[in-house]
Parts: sequence; C-alpha cells; structure tokens
Amino acid sequence: MVYFRSTDIEKMNWYRLLWSVPDEWFYWLYKGYKIIVVDKSQHKRGKIERIFLPVLAHIINHADWVKHTLPKEHVELAFEALNMPNINTKYNFWFNKLKYPVKIEGKTMRVKREDNPI
Repeated sequence: MVYFRSTDIEKMNWYRLLWSVPDEWFYWLYKGYKIIVVDKSQHKRGKIERIFLPVLAHIINHADWVKHTLPKEHVELAFEALNMPNINTKYNFWFNKLKYPVKIEGKTMRVKREDNPI
C-alpha cells in the first residue's frame, strides 16, 4: 500500500513524489519484476497512471529527457529533484543494480467519487 498525493503531481512537487517511492519497489525492480500501481480516480486515467508513473519510469531508465511525449515541466522537475542530496543517494544506490528497462505501469479504477478513508 502506497500513498501518492495528487496535489504533489498538480504542484509538480517531484522531491516529495520521488521520496514517496518505497524502497521495496527498487528491490522488486532489481529482481526483474514489473510494478503495477492500482489507483482510484473519477477519470478514466488518473494522474498517477497518466503522469507520475510514466515520468518515474522515464527518469529511472535514464531516458533522454528531450525525446519523449510526457509533460516537459514534470520531466525537467523530476530530473532536478533527482539531483537533490537525499533523493540522489536513495536512487543512485539502486541505479547500477536494476535490470533496464524497468517496468512500472498504472491501472486506474474509475469510481464515481473517491472514498474518504477517515
């Protein structure tokens, strides 16, 4: 169970988004598994599936950030956040160990209204 704030995606807070990725994901990616995130949204494809996960996979795969169809601002800010000390340490530990390309994808469950967990 992982919680990513949609407001972080809206505000392009890639530092917090990258920090929120669980270390276990890197272990499973290292083992060659695919990460599938199931998200609930009022839309057919939520922000997690549409923006966050594709950008995350893009930067982990060290893809050329110029040649992509992802939102340019998100990719640029994600690469900037990747260079911040705490994030850099967390991600660089795994970068030489992962089997590329990593497979991370989202599946959105469309709901009429998102549940209030409280």
